[in-house]
Amino acid sequence: MPHIVIDNLKDIHYPQKLNDVEFLFQAENLIGVKTESAKFLIKIIKKDQGFLIKYDKITRPIISEIKKVYLAFTKLHNANIIFENINGIKEKLPNKNLINITDDLSNIDIIEVGFGSGRHLLYLAKENPNKTILGIEIHKPSIEQVLKRLSLEGIENVRILNHDARIILSKIPSNQLEAIYVHFPVPWDKKPHRRVINKDFISESIRTLKENGFLHLRTDSENYFNYSLNEFLNFKKIELNVKKNIPYAVSSKYEDRWKRMNKNIYDIYMINHEKSPDLKEEFDFSFDTKLRNLDFKPKIYDNFVIHIEKVFKINENEELIRLTLGNFNRPEHVYILNKENPVYFKMPAPIKDNYLAHKELKRLFNG
Repeated sequence: MPHIVIDNLKDIHYPQKLNDVEFLFQAENLIGVKTESAKFLIKIIKKDQGFLIKYDKITRPIISEIKKVYLAFTKLHNANIIFENINGIKEKLPNKNLINITDDLSNIDIIEVGFGSGRHLLYLAKENPNKTILGIEIHKPSIEQVLKRLSLEGIENVRILNHDARIILSKIPSNQLEAIYVHFPVPWDKKPHRRVINKDFISESIRTLKENGFLHLRTDSENYFNYSLNEFLNFKKIELNVKKNIPYAVSSKYEDRWKRMNKNIYDIYMINHEKSPDLKEEFDFSFDTKLRNLDFKPKIYDNFVIHIEKVFKINENEELIRLTLGNFNRPEHVYILNKENPVYFKMPAPIKDNYLAHKELKRLFNG
């Protein structure tokens, strides 16, 4: 982790500003900082020799902003740097293929969930050069591998998102997608609640698909096939096309392996015939009053979780709350500046489960 060690700390009252770096507050050993392009926290740790300064992982910015803040903080305290490991770190250039959950998804045409090695994702991109393909994957080594292949092959119509697909679909506009591919998902036989295919995912697929668009599930697991088929058939009105051991245009490395083992391969195509109402969700993450009577017991609900982890005192009237909230399977770690008019230090992603957790947070601790 990029950090510095300085030899001195002055007794400074915040806020302070040095050039274009604002030091907003001190909450125990955390300092809130803001530059023209970033907002994050730095942490102070007393060492035998000097003071270790490092960024907070939850609010991590890019390296250039970290360097700028470290130098300004050192100057603010009239200190000397006695150790640093940051100057030799090269900035990773932004990859236009890699996007964030807060980015606009209104131009996506096709989605692949869990693309693994990327063989099928690249096939989709080449077969649909005028379409924008979104690959969703939670396995970071797979993402790195595919990003390199996209760069080497000069493929520009693919976007990659590191997140849970069940959450991402809730951000896609209605009646937009031509196809959703879920090929060889993890069966999760012992943890069925983690399966991609479920009632909510199918509902969101129907909402986001155009008329005659389709969801394609391909699996080698008979249990997963039967489970998924039942999930689809629980819907009152649905069209399905089921196949078994029918060759597909491109074979994944997993499929190659299963074929050598003479395993069966199952396909379910769900064809959408619904025209869904527009998605009209505007999420207000504001607070009405200071949060009071806090407790640290995790609050677990059907679709989301709230867990206040720690409170850092700023002064007699203000504090910084670190908490986890949002979708049970992919919650966010956030900070709240808790004062008479509380605000998130950095706003949660504007998705439904985060908003539901936010509303419940206000209800629980409204004083």
